[in-house]
Amino acid sequence: MLRPRLTRLQATEFRSLAKVDIPLGPLTVLVGPNGSGKTNVLNVLRFLASTVRFDLASAIDEWDGFHFIKRQGLNRARNVNLRVSGLLTDHASRTALDVYELRFTQDVAGILSRRESFTFKGTPGRGRRRKIEVKGTQAAIGSEDIWQLATGQTTVLATLPRLADDQGGAGIRKLADFLSSIRVLEPDMVAARRPSRMVKGRLADDAGNLAAALHSLSNGDPESFESLMSEMRFCLPGLDSIRFEPVGGPGKAVAVALHEKGIRLPVYLEEASFGTVRMLALLTALHEPDPPPFTGIEEVDHGLHPWAIDILVDRLRAASQNSQILITTHAPTLVNRLKPLELVVCDRDPDTGASVIPCINSAQVLAAEQGADGLRPGELWFAGALDGVPRGTS
Repeated sequence: MLRPRLTRLQATEFRSLAKVDIPLGPLTVLVGPNGSGKTNVLNVLRFLASTVRFDLASAIDEWDGFHFIKRQGLNRARNVNLRVSGLLTDHASRTALDVYELRFTQDVAGILSRRESFTFKGTPGRGRRRKIEVKGTQAAIGSEDIWQLATGQTTVLATLPRLADDQGGAGIRKLADFLSSIRVLEPDMVAARRPSRMVKGRLADDAGNLAAALHSLSNGDPESFESLMSEMRFCLPGLDSIRFEPVGGPGKAVAVALHEKGIRLPVYLEEASFGTVRMLALLTALHEPDPPPFTGIEEVDHGLHPWAIDILVDRLRAASQNSQILITTHAPTLVNRLKPLELVVCDRDPDTGASVIPCINSAQVLAAEQGADGLRPGELWFAGALDGVPRGTS
């Protein structure tokens, strides 16, 4: 069975994203100057995940209020509109994609309102797609009222999974499970270096449970752990092995010790370099046997030696077969390793401040590469031939 994945993300009036329409593949890499909106693309996914886990009002509060979400442009549009399409439910196909849309606004009195819709196939074959719509507190399939929501801020994805399968509950559960499990990794080097409680589970967004996640990988999937070890040895010359030591008594917590050839004492993560800890966290996430269906990584190359990029890109591609991956980068060396369909170049309109994503499509990237006399995508991007680079002002 194919793993669920998104094929497109669209956002209107969300922070710097005035109107963007972004294709998503198994591995999608966002490149562009600082302030071009790369992080806000990841923020759309973070925000949608929060609306499922809690409700719309709570998700907006997490972002310090509607005015910090709504784009502060010169236009008068007040609605924020977020839309994702993909192969998420059992009967979706490339000609009948699942489409979820959330549109919300807040009036001058602070009253929040929203509209939602979810279109999906409820049966296999040529059957018609079903559309669940919610306005205010009333949810309906077509003209048939099916559910009364508790408040106007409760999202369909937080409430309607309780519907029976024949009312659309199965499809809604698939979508809700996908969005709520989205993980956006931003390893916190202070948290990642510490010993962690020996609790099984995926690597946390901040990598604060790195020691436990790595320990679980070594016990639960020795083959993947050995592959990780091989990759770390390439990036860290002299590394012999990674071992685990109990902290605070058996079963309480575990610390990671790096053993190097020719050195008697181990190096604990608390003493390891920024790049070593970050690479170890990334590889742990990318080797998980049961990853979340969608993983985002902010500035994936941050702190890594250029020689580690080859290993990382190979691992990202392999991992993207099990977990769809969206990353941001500023590294031409990484972009050099990409295929045109994996690359999304981001830019910003200097007059309006609006993000332009993508500012060049994959066919144009391919054409530029083929006509560049041996230059690779990273070199073309860095030279400005693909746009998406800082521009000085006079």
